[in-house]
Amino acid sequence: MFVASVDRHRLCAIDADSGRPAWHFTAGARVDSPPTACGGRAIFGCRDGSVYSVRTSDGALAWRVRAARAEQRIAACGQLESPSPVPGSVLLQDGTAYVAAGRSSYLDGGIDLCRLDPATGRILSRTPIYSPDPETGRQPKQFGPAHMPGTLGEILTGDGRHVYLRDLVFDKRGRPQAKGQAHLLTLTGFLDGTWPHRSYWILGTRCSVSTGCSRRDRNLISGRLLVFDGSRVYGYGRGKLHWSNRLQDGPYRLFALNRGKGTQPWAKPVAITVRAMVLAGKVLFAAGPTTDGGADKPGGLLLAVSAADGTELARYPLASSPVFDGMAAARGRLYLSLESGDLVCMGEKAAE
Repeated sequence: MFVASVDRHRLCAIDADSGRPAWHFTAGARVDSPPTACGGRAIFGCRDGSVYSVRTSDGALAWRVRAARAEQRIAACGQLESPSPVPGSVLLQDGTAYVAAGRSSYLDGGIDLCRLDPATGRILSRTPIYSPDPETGRQPKQFGPAHMPGTLGEILTGDGRHVYLRDLVFDKRGRPQAKGQAHLLTLTGFLDGTWPHRSYWILGTRCSVSTGCSRRDRNLISGRLLVFDGSRVYGYGRGKLHWSNRLQDGPYRLFALNRGKGTQPWAKPVAITVRAMVLAGKVLFAAGPTTDGGADKPGGLLLAVSAADGTELARYPLASSPVFDGMAAARGRLYLSLESGDLVCMGEKAAE
């Protein structure tokens, strides 16, 4: 199991059976999210502007490549990092690694979408994303209430045919495309768990949340958290999306939607504020602090819910709430990273 110890600049490897530390690797700055495993390597971006590849067996460095254009440092949140940081989680698709180096398409020369050879780290291509008008140097005309031209740096997603940076679309060679398919995107960022007003996750092609009902996509799928498979989308959010408050839009609840049809097989309130969620086969796992009159209580709770009809299958108390989106399922086990700093492994028969 690989865990990013963000402020310590570390990638930590934990033995999945015993929970004992196996090794750790210290990078040049914060590592904000877990790596991508590929061919006996763990590949990850770093906020020093580089991409690293280490051996999964012992953590030895295989290669390091600078994705940022220059070797520079700025102060950010009390530490030094590159003006063009790289998110930790790397997109691997059809034997090519993709990362986005940069904070904003308006700052420090913009963002670079880089394609890399995961075996050697060789940069195969670099696509600049720079938004100011080339003639005036100013922001281009805004073409909608929530459609400011440009983008922020983010973890990339892909669907096998395209690569996505939020609502920007690229082909597998890094070339910009006019449109793509429905994919997961966010208004703030996949690593932002603060949940400001109307900052939902979206499964779609564009942002249309805050543009009013008249300009919103007819079958907009959104929520505070979303997971999906080939036929359904599961999420945690309000019953409606208009004013984004309990009085007009109802309380938060878990829900399922049929992809393509927009019909809702089930929805149910839960006794937690969902901070982490994962779909594992026929079971939807959701975890977070329990709530009391809208306020979160100390401790946490893990719920196992039937993906078919929303029936609660089991619940388990946790020592603390999981970190935002801090849960993963693999090989019959569930792994949780808690705000207390603990890692928890739960198996099919008993919790360890």
